[in-house]
Order: sequence, then structure tokens, then C-alpha cells
Amino acid sequence: MKKTFLLIFLIFTFLFNLNADDLGILLQDLAIQTACLGKYSSAEAGLRDNITNRFIDPPDYYTPSLMATRFANMSGSMTRTITFYGVCFDYAQFAWDDIKKYQSSYNNAGMKDQQWFIAVTSPGDPNNIYLYDPVTPERATTTLNGIPVRENSRHRVRAHDDATGHAWLWVQHKNGTWYWIDPTWTDNTGYPWWGIVQNGKEVQYYPNPAFAVASKYPKPPTPTERETRSHDSTYVTYSPTSHSVAGYSFGYISAFDFNKKFGFSLEVHECLPYEESGITASYYFDYLRNSSESEPRNSLLLGVTFGYQFFYSFVLYAGGGIGLNYPFDNGVFSWKVNGGLRINIKWVFLKFDVSYNQTIGSAFGFGFGIIP
Repeated sequence: MKKTFLLIFLIFTFLFNLNADDLGILLQDLAIQTACLGKYSSAEAGLRDNITNRFIDPPDYYTPSLMATRFANMSGSMTRTITFYGVCFDYAQFAWDDIKKYQSSYNNAGMKDQQWFIAVTSPGDPNNIYLYDPVTPERATTTLNGIPVRENSRHRVRAHDDATGHAWLWVQHKNGTWYWIDPTWTDNTGYPWWGIVQNGKEVQYYPNPAFAVASKYPKPPTPTERETRSHDSTYVTYSPTSHSVAGYSFGYISAFDFNKKFGFSLEVHECLPYEESGITASYYFDYLRNSSESEPRNSLLLGVTFGYQFFYSFVLYAGGGIGLNYPFDNGVFSWKVNGGLRINIKWVFLKFDVSYNQTIGSAFGFGFGIIP
């Protein structure tokens, strides 16, 4: 009887509640839809029972038959459903795909633009949540569960129930509030796990009883209108451009006249993720030597460049530096202006540079770098 009531309520919610600006209801609906189609695999997760040392799957409260009956009531015929047997990332990816397929419905319910992501915590760390989008292999920054994904942002937020090594979903409301749902734990416990991000943590909220199939379940607080409809979430977030990493290069510099005028360059580069555009910078240390008999001179310079990464992996840059001469016969200070092109190829890059400086005059340079 309770499952029948659940199906009637789901149909009513799906058909009439999409325009009610109640993203929480729709996301709870998504959590149990995903739970109906999934079955958790302890073997795939590598989780053995502590007593029997066997792979024992947790309870599967939401089954495909619930979804099949639901679709039959909606369309008048039994509809085949695609089921999956996997781990938490499979649940999260399936829910992510559903939002992508029916994005307009979620936007009508209050979701902001394209702000829905797979949320992940690393093993042993419940305090940092990473948001990812499934993408093509060419655009991926990493691979999770065999799926190429691209990191969108990082949040200093404590995960629900201190979840680690786990995956679920984050969705942002138009007012800025972040919602979360956990389809995996929904399936394994028999009631929706959902809530919002508030005061640096994922706050779990009371599930709508009509969505629960378990006879008993904890009853966390019920969200208030003020909490879910005002942007009072507190967390530290890092934009994608803050994911730049340091690259290191060594270069050779030569005067265009090749008259015993040369130098070497060590440089630290700000490198954006592959295929991302944005402003970059670098800092360099140059040693320049003029060995000609007419004006022998050595120079040490410190410099900086600023550039822009475009077309996936090309960086155009310009800058300059100042330093000291030795001996001081031709002045104490030296200066340099330069510009060039850097080409990133995954974790290595090449640099081509032209410059003018007081020590060796007009010069060209090239270098090779790595991103550790």
C-alpha cells in the first residue's frame, strides 16, 4: 500500500510540481528515480563484509519495478527502463545525465543555468568537495571510475555524514543556494538523502515521507523557507582559474649576430589546465654574457611576463626585467624587454622568445619546460 501511494505521489509531483519553484522536491524525486534504476555493487567497490569477508551488497530499497509501474501509469504502457549495477559514482553520473536530458524542467523548478555537478570527496577527507562535469576525453582533467571528467571548482565544505571516497550530486538554485542529493545512500537506506550547503557543511534535511519506502528512518530538521530561498550558504570556493599549477623551464638565449653573445634562463610559469583560456604570468631569472673583446659584460636579471592562453594550449606573452651588470664599466644596471609564444602539450611545453637587452642586444631564445 505504501509503495502504491509513493507511485501516485511521484506522478503528481512530476506532472504538477515542476513550476512550483521547489527544487528540493524535484531533486528528492531524482534521487529515488536513480535509486530505482541502480543496485549497489560491493564487489565493484571492493568492500568486503567485516565478518564473512565476502562481498555482500547493501539493501536495495528502490527497485526497477517501481519505475516501470510509474512509467506505465504515466504513459499507459509498460516502458523498458535502463538499469545499472555499480558504485556511488555510477549513481551520481546517472542522476547528472538525467538533469542534462531534462534540463529545462530543472531550470523551471529553480535550478540556475547549467549549475549541476558530480560532487566527490577523496578517501579520508570529508572537508573538501570537488565538483566535476563528465566530458570528452580531450577536455578531461582527470578520470574517475573510468569516466573522463573536468574539474569545475573546489569547496571547503564538510560532507554529509562525513562521507569520504564518495560521489553524489550538487545543484545550485537561482538564488545561489547549493542543494545536494545522494542517490546511492537513498537506495541503500530507503529514504532520500538531501539538503543544502550552509555554514561550511552539507546540512541534511527531512525527506518527504511520501518518497520513503523504509518503515523507519532518521528525521533530520525540516528546511525553512528562509533557509532554502536565501543565499546564506557559507563556504570557501576556488574558481577554475585558481587551479593553475607551476611549470618550470630552462632556456637558451642567443644574440642574432651570434658574436659570442649568449645567455641562459630559468623560469617559473603559471600554467592553466589544458584546453582552458585565461591570463597567465611567469617569473624568470636570466644570466647574459657578452664575450666580445670590444664590450665584455655579464648581467643577472629578474623579470616578469604576462600572457593569455587561448586556442586550448597557446600562450602569447610579453614582459621585461631589470638587473645588474658586471663589471660596472658600462653602468651598474641592466634591463630587458621580451615577448614570445609558449605551447603547452599536456605536461610539457615549449617556449620561443625574442628580446632586447643592453648586454647582448637583439636576441632570440627557446626553452623546454615541464609541469610536475
